[in-house]
Amino acid sequence: MGQRPLRCAPVSGGVRLGRIRTAGRGAVRHGPRCHRVADRPSRCAPRLGRCRTGRDRRFQLGGHSVPLPGHPVHVGGVAGGAAGAWDGARAGRRRGGQMSGPSAPFRKDRAMNRPPAHLNPPPVSPGPPADAPLYAGRSAYYAGPPSAPYYAETQADAGPLNAIDPLRLLDIARKKWLTIFLTTLFALGAATFYLSKAARYYMSQATIELSVRRPRILNKQEAMIEDPAAIMQIEDTLNTQIEKFKSKTMLPHVLASYRLLHPEDRMPEEELVRRLGGRANFAKVKNTRLVRVTFLSSDPDFAARACNAFAAGAEASTRAENKEVSDSAVAWLEAQATSQKHKLEEADKALLDARQQYQMDVMAGRRKTVESALQGFNESLVQIESKAALERKLLEAIEAAVLDPESAGKLPADIPRAADVAVSLERWRAAVTERDGLLSRYTPEHPAVVAQDKAVALYHDQAMAALKRAKATAAANLSLYEEQTVGLRKKKEEQLKLASDLDRDILNGGMNIAALERERSAADSSYLGVLFRIQEARLSADENTATVKLVDRASPAVQVRPRPLRTLFMALLLGVGCGFVLAFVADLLEDHVVGAQDIETGMNVKILALIPHVQTANRQDVAMASLTHRFNEMAEAFAGLRSVLDSAVYRPHTKVILVASSLPEEGKTTTCCNLAISCALNGQNTLLIDFDLRRPRVGGIFPMPTGQKGLLEYLAGDETAPDRIVYASACKNLHVMASRVVGNARPAELVGGAKVENLLAWARAHYDRILIDVPPLGIVSDALSLGGLADCVLVMARPATSRKRAVRHTIRRFHDVGVANVAVVMNDMDHSKVSYHGYGPYYHYRKHYGAYADAASAAANDAAPRSEKA
Repeated sequence: MGQRPLRCAPVSGGVRLGRIRTAGRGAVRHGPRCHRVADRPSRCAPRLGRCRTGRDRRFQLGGHSVPLPGHPVHVGGVAGGAAGAWDGARAGRRRGGQMSGPSAPFRKDRAMNRPPAHLNPPPVSPGPPADAPLYAGRSAYYAGPPSAPYYAETQADAGPLNAIDPLRLLDIARKKWLTIFLTTLFALGAATFYLSKAARYYMSQATIELSVRRPRILNKQEAMIEDPAAIMQIEDTLNTQIEKFKSKTMLPHVLASYRLLHPEDRMPEEELVRRLGGRANFAKVKNTRLVRVTFLSSDPDFAARACNAFAAGAEASTRAENKEVSDSAVAWLEAQATSQKHKLEEADKALLDARQQYQMDVMAGRRKTVESALQGFNESLVQIESKAALERKLLEAIEAAVLDPESAGKLPADIPRAADVAVSLERWRAAVTERDGLLSRYTPEHPAVVAQDKAVALYHDQAMAALKRAKATAAANLSLYEEQTVGLRKKKEEQLKLASDLDRDILNGGMNIAALERERSAADSSYLGVLFRIQEARLSADENTATVKLVDRASPAVQVRPRPLRTLFMALLLGVGCGFVLAFVADLLEDHVVGAQDIETGMNVKILALIPHVQTANRQDVAMASLTHRFNEMAEAFAGLRSVLDSAVYRPHTKVILVASSLPEEGKTTTCCNLAISCALNGQNTLLIDFDLRRPRVGGIFPMPTGQKGLLEYLAGDETAPDRIVYASACKNLHVMASRVVGNARPAELVGGAKVENLLAWARAHYDRILIDVPPLGIVSDALSLGGLADCVLVMARPATSRKRAVRHTIRRFHDVGVANVAVVMNDMDHSKVSYHGYGPYYHYRKHYGAYADAASAAANDAAPRSEKA
């Protein structure tokens, strides 16, 4: 039978099938790395399907599993038709249809906190084998390569709200349009009833201009000049005044203004106060000084009169406030004037004393004198330094001549004792010349030459003496100049210090006098300002000092509540919104499978193929579509499914394929037939087995030859050669093992027997691909017995027919018996509807596919006669 992938059974104490929980800071990782649960390592080998922490994910192992430290792990596998499963208390329920519930075989072992004795795990493998169907650490049937056909992005274990997208919402609106329509109709009816019963309110509006000038006279405050910061507080001033208008202190002025404007109204005082209270509002117009005065009332005429009264009351209130401030400020200002006058006199005296103390004119004259002396010292110092530099050059020239008398002719003409030096050097040069002439005629020992050498030495000494005297004279002159330079620099520094002291005194005196002048100027300005404000305050009682004036009188009142158009529009929006919410909730609660997203999102199982809807009611035509209509959409869909199963990732685990369903009429038999035809047309030696022993259908699609025994007869009889019940079909490379209902045979007892296992072992040895058609799992349990003998299980789902709970239950039941490789095939998909929008791009060519199929079929029909003629 070969070893097939197993899955890790649930673990007590925090670990269960399809979900790994950790009590501490443990982590579980993929592949050959160490898996930690509560900081304790364990390894899983040879193949890890999906393993994550803290969320609902499958935890699958291939071949075996190793117990996590401190947790008993039981491995459920399939051997000889028996299914091993985890035994014990209910391990929990998994979202998306995962395994839950107790199982009996290993209850004793679990109680002893150890795995079964017959399941000794092999040595730990460092990683998955090369042939394991892994892609990015996932099991072959729970994930797939991003480029694999029929695969879409999966949000495993995501909630229903995570699957929301515009197309799905549009599909919900299309299906639940009646709910949305009735909800909207109810909302519009309620709004109409409200409009018919609600009281009418009218609003009148007037406009006033509010001055933002701050009061110049502030009661009992020290500052007497304008505050520059007041310019930045215009908004606060406006808001403060508006809030005063809204206060109760405004009501007396409003009452007086109302009686003044409308003397004909004889409304009682109490009634007028009641109607005026709490109905007015003041609102500032943005970026202006204007204020909107509004009044709301059920009487439109009274609303206009009251609005005018509030506007006039605001003006009267401001005028009364200004008068009160001006009356109380006069006495206070007169007291402040005496204080400011005293401060001004003190400032004048301090300024006069400072000017007498510092005597700025005298210090300025001394500064000019020192500046002239510094200029003379600078000129003398420059002249003496120039002479000293000249003497230094002459001294250097004389020293060079002493060392080299032959270059004495290059001496400057203005050296000291220049005449004596020149005569001495000339004599020495003449004696040297004469000696050189004698040496040209005589030898050095000749008396004339010896006498001339003595004369040369004498003149040389005289020349050296003259040079030394000149040198001494130049050195003396240089020393004199340097002494003069030092004296001048010392006097210059003294004058500079004196000038610095004078500058400091002048600056200090100037700053003090300037500060006193500013104080005197401020005191003078304050005193003059107080005098001006005293005069202004005395006149304010007789002047109109109001900071509010009326701009527009109240306009005729207009109805503001209720607003029919707005109310109906809001009711329409609310009705549509609530209707859509109800439709969405109803869609979430609906149990029927609608599209592929219901499978992938809620069940954590991948979909391998989407079989399109075909416009025919004949089961025979649908089941043979891949043979009779090889270029239509259905044939292409099954060819795509066959390509996925034949890929390098899935082929080692798809030799024996069991096609199951949860309910009848989900397309299980037609899928089996078409997939078998597609495999056979691809050159694979294919066997189609009809294990639906109670309602066999395959024999009606592929007619059984006369006298041909069926599968049920084989299982119930003594026949031991499986090849006797196999017959060839109309499709090349496809053989069929059909069944028919016979006598007293009980399929439930026959399916679980050893004969079935031997039959499938024989089929594995003689065929490349075996497909098994089984009865629906929701009716009988034959599929569970056969699922352990198959390499993989394809569960059928049909929109509007299959139920989510039934499909979830079917998948969970297969997992319970140890079937690890489970996938789903969606049948009867109408891709023209938006309900299957998740796979729309793969079938966007549908509207053009008919022309392609017709052309391909015509080409195939033309090629057939030509091949026969050839």
